[in-house]
Amino acid sequence: MRRIAQYQEDGSLALSGQVRVDLSAISDNIKALKDRTKAPFFMAVVKGNAYGHGLVEVARTAVASGADWLGTAQLTEAIALRNAGITAPILSWLYLASQTSDTILEALENNIDVSLGSVHQLQVLAGIAQRLGRPAVVHLELDSGLSRGGARKEDWAELVAHARQAELDGTVLVRGIWTHLAWADVPAHPGNASAVAEFEDAVREAREAGLTPELRHVSSSANILDRPEFHFDMVRAGLAIYGLAPADHLNPTDFGLRPALSVTAPLVMVKKVPAGTGVSYEHQAITYEPRYLGLIPLGYADGIPKGISGRSVVDIGGRSVPVIGKVCMDQFMVDLGPDATGIDVGDTAVLFGDPATGAASADDWGAAIGSHGDEIINRIAPRLPRIYASSERASLDGASSEGTYECPDYQEPAAAGQDNVA
Repeated sequence: MRRIAQYQEDGSLALSGQVRVDLSAISDNIKALKDRTKAPFFMAVVKGNAYGHGLVEVARTAVASGADWLGTAQLTEAIALRNAGITAPILSWLYLASQTSDTILEALENNIDVSLGSVHQLQVLAGIAQRLGRPAVVHLELDSGLSRGGARKEDWAELVAHARQAELDGTVLVRGIWTHLAWADVPAHPGNASAVAEFEDAVREAREAGLTPELRHVSSSANILDRPEFHFDMVRAGLAIYGLAPADHLNPTDFGLRPALSVTAPLVMVKKVPAGTGVSYEHQAITYEPRYLGLIPLGYADGIPKGISGRSVVDIGGRSVPVIGKVCMDQFMVDLGPDATGIDVGDTAVLFGDPATGAASADDWGAAIGSHGDEIINRIAPRLPRIYASSERASLDGASSEGTYECPDYQEPAAAGQDNVA
């Protein structure tokens, strides 16, 4: 028995996988998170194409739902938001400090705040600000133990002194001071308390030097849920606004959060195979009895990790069926069992989504490969169309709130999955 989907005249599949983004879930998640903090300001982090959900659409939804700030990693992301007409305050923190950087100049021209963690960065920004004719607005970053961006404790005094002089020169304005905790996803870890104490010392030192930062911010998603004493003037919500667990011990549903993203694809073939049939490359899976196999037209080029083989399930018509055999570049197989009654070509397979609907979650998929849900949602490739649906749509731009709509959005290419034997 062999059933296969129809192809279009150009040879492409008549049906393809897609990513569905529920903007109302993002809106509800933001409101739930805002209810958990007394911090005056709330930042929605939309880096990485809004964790694969769609940069511009998510940013619009976040601002409409009460986010005071938006956060991006790269300046190009922040500039894209400005080009889309979004006027909310934006902080961006990852860039190459270059004396000839037109990107930095464009960011400053668009009133984008930038992070500053070294004297070299300060000097570059001050030079560009002189060309612009107004101060670069910055947030000084303290490296409190992550050993990533920011100035280390022993370099902090020098950075503060130069920042204060730049303020007096009219080339820099320090709006904020911030840090990112090395143990942010383990809120009870003692390293967090010591890092926050170091942060408070750094703020005090900055004020004693004459700086007057308006915003102190430390907390990311896990700390919003678990450490209210770390909230200060602003919190930065990333993964939690997309409805996924920001830490292993934090269940999103316990806080009224739900996933906003689901990935679906049609079954494009169903076939019956005898016992002893090898499945996919290297026959790492072999049937032990006659089985029905289903073909799903997504693979590691779409961001499906190879490591899910034999470790994760797909929902088809309310049935959870396991992935079988190695994931290929553009397709993978599922084991439909000895009886495929009720399942046919064209049926929708839900790879992951909202567990409340019976689907596996991105967190489930992350756990299956020894990672987390954020890796799963961020690796979904741009060739899969993003379909947006939201009861909030009418309040965002006056469009109808009925049904779904497709919106092209930018996204950096996703990395291919790591080779992993199922």
